[in-house]
Amino acid sequence: MDYLEYLEDLDIHGFDVEEFLREEQQGERERLERELERIEELLSEREEIHLNSVSELESKLDWYVERLEDLYRGIGGAPEEEKQRLKSRIEEFYSELRKEKRNQWRDKIELEAELREIERSLEEIESESISELF
Repeated sequence: MDYLEYLEDLDIHGFDVEEFLREEQQGERERLERELERIEELLSEREEIHLNSVSELESKLDWYVERLEDLYRGIGGAPEEEKQRLKSRIEEFYSELRKEKRNQWRDKIELEAELREIERSLEEIESESISELF
């Protein structure tokens, strides 16, 4: 008995292989589409988190820069140690901003790679026909 005869024999017993494969294919398509939506949501959420983090860091950075400018203008007459402390904090914020941007870039690249992989899988499912499986 060859494979097609076997499949025909299964159909006789009430099991429709083609319908089963269509349903499985549809289920996989739906799963991939949900995964695609999830990743798109993650991209959006991560972008929002990144923007909030950058905004917060920039706000703090601005505050320290203003304090340092005030010290250099002679307002407050702070000692040199205070100026150095503020400069150090400013450098830390610049470093944190660079780190945040780098992390966001990496995260985005990883999610976009995952997105492309799912899109490829969806394209494969769309291009496959049930008859090709036989």
